[in-house]
Amino acid sequence: MRFTRDQCLNLENSLRQEWIDTNGLGGYASSTILDCHTRKYHGLLVANLKKPAGRFALLSKLELSIRAGESEFRLSTNKYPGVFEPTGHKYIESVEYDTFPVVNYVIGDIRLSKSTMMVHGEDTVLVRLELHDAKKPIVVRALPLLSYRDVHGLTRQNMYLRGRMSNGDNCQKIDPYELMPPLYFDWSEQVDFNPGPHWYNNIEYLKELKRGYDYQEDLFCPGTYETSLAPGEYLIFRASLEKPSSSSAKIWKQELARRTKKSRIFAGQPENIAALKDHGEKFLITNNKGTPGIVAGYHWFGEWGRDTMIALPGLTFHSGRNATGFNILKAWAAEEKHGLLPNILSDGDGESAYNSIDTSLWFFRAIQEYTAITTDWDGVKKHLGNAMDSILNTWIKGNAPLVRITADGLVWAGTPGTQLTWMDANSQGKPVTPRYGMAVEINALWYNALCYYLEFCRMTKLKKPAVINKYKQLFEKNFARTFWFSDGDYLADVVAENGQDTAVRPNQVLAVSLPYSPLSRAQMQGIINVIKDQLVTPCGLRTLSPKNSAYIPFYHGNQDQRDAAYHQGTVWPWLVGHFAEACMRIAVNKVAEKEYLIKTFESLWSSHLNEAGLYGISEIFDANPPYRPKGCVTQAWSVAEIIRTLEMLKGN
Repeated sequence: MRFTRDQCLNLENSLRQEWIDTNGLGGYASSTILDCHTRKYHGLLVANLKKPAGRFALLSKLELSIRAGESEFRLSTNKYPGVFEPTGHKYIESVEYDTFPVVNYVIGDIRLSKSTMMVHGEDTVLVRLELHDAKKPIVVRALPLLSYRDVHGLTRQNMYLRGRMSNGDNCQKIDPYELMPPLYFDWSEQVDFNPGPHWYNNIEYLKELKRGYDYQEDLFCPGTYETSLAPGEYLIFRASLEKPSSSSAKIWKQELARRTKKSRIFAGQPENIAALKDHGEKFLITNNKGTPGIVAGYHWFGEWGRDTMIALPGLTFHSGRNATGFNILKAWAAEEKHGLLPNILSDGDGESAYNSIDTSLWFFRAIQEYTAITTDWDGVKKHLGNAMDSILNTWIKGNAPLVRITADGLVWAGTPGTQLTWMDANSQGKPVTPRYGMAVEINALWYNALCYYLEFCRMTKLKKPAVINKYKQLFEKNFARTFWFSDGDYLADVVAENGQDTAVRPNQVLAVSLPYSPLSRAQMQGIINVIKDQLVTPCGLRTLSPKNSAYIPFYHGNQDQRDAAYHQGTVWPWLVGHFAEACMRIAVNKVAEKEYLIKTFESLWSSHLNEAGLYGISEIFDANPPYRPKGCVTQAWSVAEIIRTLEMLKGN
């Protein structure tokens, strides 16, 4: 992926193009391709700490400048009130992004590059400067700018920061605040450090301004590093939470070798799917509890249960990471409580949030994908069987919170004030899409779980529980009778005391896409026809039909306004996977259906990969043209379901 000088100078686009590099621990480095931060979540070293627990932006930037003769050229770009200063982006010749970002600068006869990498398994970032060409040596000046705060907050100049740098063995240390970890700096070559503590005030983050949040921050600089650099030479700067034990040049080579080896795994696959699988590793972490997991999205999501179960197959089983995926399933199985899995896993010693009902059912679907690919029934029986048994029996016995199985074998969940499905937004303190009662996708997932558990018993030679079979048969008798809206030839979204909610939403697609469905072929076709007619866009499925008076075409404004639009039309690309699966299931002419799916959604795995989060797929899009990407710049289940879709279209 390469951006030219002209593309970089187009600030309207280049300030929307964001890279992220991760360390496998929940930490990351991230900015725009211009290294001009537009979010409070951007930073050169953002770490997922144990104490205090959570993600913290520690080192915001490394401000760079070079001096050639009597002239100094500042390479950074920042936004201040009313002005960009400095304007280092005007020296950018190109930006390259493959496994990590490389910015190439040209200033007269000087050609210089800057590369940035996080070190896998460490809270360490490396910045490599290489002087490719110049008539004579140049002087490099570097100023570290510290933020040292929670990623959701902002720093202001204060008297509590301890700004003195202390010298250690081949490194320097700064320890800005009590109860926060110190930060270590070192270079691959000898450099001079000139103390000069000062603050950079009122740096602005334009994305936060647009989102209705506080958007100005003060960053602290402890002083300036300075050294000379001759043509053909390079320097590596390292910032880490660990005192360096080996040279930064050695660590760079090791990390580069790891990434090169990892990328080769996908050699021979189509370029875009190989890139998605390769960069899909960014979501896979070992958390602060030492267990494997999935970050739901960057930059502000943590480990979410529903997102994990939906993303797991694409990021692991369909990307050659079977063992990783299975270990994540085992870790989540251990979290089962009262028939539920957490919606949000706690960062540290706090309590996880068990406020979703579908996470437990998506757990079955993820296991189903695992056995379809590996046939490891024995492993599932040994490590996951008890959790599956507990979930089903707890629900059937009526012991799961806010869940009951009706006399018709259907799932009823929630209350008027709760939001337990994936459409869980609240605005001004009230649910935007109240879906208590019998939600269509919850019931489709329930039926699939019952059927899969019976398959599991058969494959592992366990006695099939009669009660499971009883509820399966009850469901088959009553599901379509309860949900089918014959006037529209589709399924109601929710059925509650007041009858059917017949708003056309995408949730019904799961009743067609899941391996086990109680519907007739004609009913499946009716659903797909309605979805194609009212919900399909080039970026995914709308969450509500434009024909509905509650439809909101654009996702923008402050928090309440955005939440009001979140599931009222806003497009979600993760739904493409289930839509594609449903289409292929009922297609008579499968070749023609594949062509339709590729033509409809191809931009998601082509042009969109350099539109927002580089080599990522956004969380959501506006529901009306031009379908601008919104929300997280790269979302785990978006990437995962497009991987799964592409594998499906290949026939895998």
